[in-house]
This record gives sequence, structure tokens and C-alpha cells, in this order.
Amino acid sequence: MAKIKETEKKIDTQIRAFFEGFADKHRMKILELLLERRMNVSEICTHFSMKQPSVSHHLAVLKKSGVIETKREGKEIYYSINRKNIAALMTYYLSRFGLEVKVI
Repeated sequence: MAKIKETEKKIDTQIRAFFEGFADKHRMKILELLLERRMNVSEICTHFSMKQPSVSHHLAVLKKSGVIETKREGKEIYYSINRKNIAALMTYYLSRFGLEVKVI
């Protein structure tokens, strides 16, 4: 029973972090960009007036939330949408309300 509660607490923490990823207009714009294609931080920066450290901060929040994933290629780190994790977290969260998610 304690192990189940610990697992539920961990998942609830992941859910809170997940929604935090969507709680900022800059992060939403980054997600819109990444829906088109994977990008590195320099490419993402060209779409904003803020400096690279700020964009990197938003990318870190999105990565922590599980919404994006990274892949290193040489010196570059590329960011992309983590569709599997989004589907898993949304399925779990919405099932708590008796709703079902159909992944297409």
C-alpha cells in the first residue's frame, strides 16, 4: 500500500511539472515551433527577442515537464516534442476524471 501511494505521489509530481510546461506564453510558442520540426537552441532563439539564457531556461522547464526531449549531435543539442510522454501523462490524468484518450 505504501509503495502504491509513493508511485501515485511521483506521478502527481510529474503531472504538476507537465502542466507547468504549458503555463507560459514563451514555452507555448517554443512548443508550436517544435511541432513543425526539431530545433537547436540557436534556431529557437531566432524566433524570440529574449536572450539565449532565457530560452534555455524555458527549454529546461519543458524538458523537466516531460513535454520535450533532447538528442545530442556533436556539439548541438536538438529539442523535439516528446509525444509518447505527453500521451502517457494525459491518458493517466484524464482517466482520473473518467475520460479516455485516443492516440492517433
